[in-house]
Amino acid sequence: MKRIYTVVLIGLGFTLTSCNATAHTEAVVFPETISLQGEEKAIPDSVYLRYSFRVRLHDDILYIMDIHTSGYYIHSFTQKDMRHIASLAHRGEAPTEFLGTENIRIDEWGDVWTLDANKSKIVKLAKQIDGQPVQINLDKELIRTLDFDRLNDSVFIVPDYTGQHRISFVDAQGGILKHAFQIPSSTEKESPIVLAQAWRSFISYNPNHGILAMATQLGQVIEIYDLKNERVVERIGLDEGAPRFENRGGYAVPTGIMGYSDIHVGEKYIYALFWGSSFEDIRKRPEDHKEGGRYVHVFDVKGKPIRKYVIDRHITGFHIDEVSGKMIGLDVNSNQPVVEYVFN
Repeated sequence: MKRIYTVVLIGLGFTLTSCNATAHTEAVVFPETISLQGEEKAIPDSVYLRYSFRVRLHDDILYIMDIHTSGYYIHSFTQKDMRHIASLAHRGEAPTEFLGTENIRIDEWGDVWTLDANKSKIVKLAKQIDGQPVQINLDKELIRTLDFDRLNDSVFIVPDYTGQHRISFVDAQGGILKHAFQIPSSTEKESPIVLAQAWRSFISYNPNHGILAMATQLGQVIEIYDLKNERVVERIGLDEGAPRFENRGGYAVPTGIMGYSDIHVGEKYIYALFWGSSFEDIRKRPEDHKEGGRYVHVFDVKGKPIRKYVIDRHITGFHIDEVSGKMIGLDVNSNQPVVEYVFN
């Protein structure tokens, strides 16, 4: 795997040269800290991943998303022996091709969904590489949708980047059903769109109990919402961990930290992958940089801090399996990026 010396600010329109940043003083205190050692799982040489960013496991099939691909954005493998099954979401300008992918979601039937922010569409990919995908063109009122999850079999949840709301609900035709909540910020004089950029967050929803969690990319805030009752549950780290930024020509330029890069809402706990790299340090020494975070923050679904896992390498994304007590992480700094951890 080619080592990439940039902090990737997904969807914000620019990258910053990075370094091995000094530790950030965390905004949340955890009662327990546990160290974890990972085991690498070798990927066959026939599949070259440049920057693996998302991983999902379903029915013993592992799906990995490569955001810097020159071919296919998503690859599937057997979990047991990492045998390559298929490649999906071909890069290109054609109507059924992709200019990027933001996430992977697997529905209850095992179908793979992804989001192309550049083409503003949510797509259900065919299980076979020669099949036809189902494409949902998003409402033009939405501004560059950068993440998504499934509320149910006909409604999607997306962050709202107009700055007027926190999230929007979209139907199976891409139309907006309704909006909900507000960006948790006191910066009233700031442009709503710039504020929404600064509060760019990764999302995860669990339909079993209706909890949606959002994790800030440029700060250390976890937002927890109960969608079944349409209420705010908790906003963790809001004061000290809020994104810090400057408005430069209509763009939110970060001046604080590189915060979270992935989040998972389980049955009992919320797991968030934290980097904690200061952007002041990120601009100084790019030669020592490793992409990713070494901290997995765990909260209960009401927002109570439970524990912090410190892992043996930097990862950019993860899959959490609470039943087996395992985590699959992606180490883009290694030629073998797939790493498995046991946390129970």
